[in-house]
Amino acid sequence: MRLRNLITGTALIASGLVVGQQSAQAAPVYPKCAFGIPSKLSLTAPDASASFPLGSGCPRTLLNGTWNAVLPDGTSHLGVGCSGDTQPCNFPMRWMEIGVTLRWVPENPGLGYNGRKVADLLPTSSLTKCGAAIKLTGVRKGTKTTVYARATYYSTKSKAFTRHHGRVLFQKRDVGSNTWTDLGWAYPNAKTGAASYTITTNRSRDYRVYVPSSNTVWYAYSATKRV
Repeated sequence: MRLRNLITGTALIASGLVVGQQSAQAAPVYPKCAFGIPSKLSLTAPDASASFPLGSGCPRTLLNGTWNAVLPDGTSHLGVGCSGDTQPCNFPMRWMEIGVTLRWVPENPGLGYNGRKVADLLPTSSLTKCGAAIKLTGVRKGTKTTVYARATYYSTKSKAFTRHHGRVLFQKRDVGSNTWTDLGWAYPNAKTGAASYTITTNRSRDYRVYVPSSNTVWYAYSATKRV
């Protein structure tokens, strides 16, 4: 009889241990805080800054959220810190590597005012290139319409916009239409710096010009010009 009672008591104790483990408090679930830096950044001035809010899921209680930019070879390039109540995040664009995709890796968990974790920080990536701009003009005489494009891009060497020597694509659109049609590519004149395209038409049309991307410069469209 005593042996039976001892076995029963042991079973109850073991059962109690199992119940106690199951009722243990679950691990806390933290918000997923995204770094809000745009995936594409454009450098257009020597004193330009990248300015952006934190991404989705970041609590206002976030005091210290730091992301490190990592180069393709794995070396750390720079770090940017943001907090939930002092937005936007910003840093000088002169720190960015042109034409290089950076991986933004969290340095630590998102910490609150008491130094405790309040969020999980998410990684992301960004690519910075120089910006381009195009000035489009045109003239129509009789049945001939000629449009001129002067394309420029921001140069990190001169710290100003300079002449773009690459080809540009002229496009046209009938008035009232939403469809653009390619006219053709043209290179800028070595002396004037302007690329031109002439078509035969006696009707007014909309025109624009496209400059393609390169390894270091983003693509761009001119404003629409009706001639």
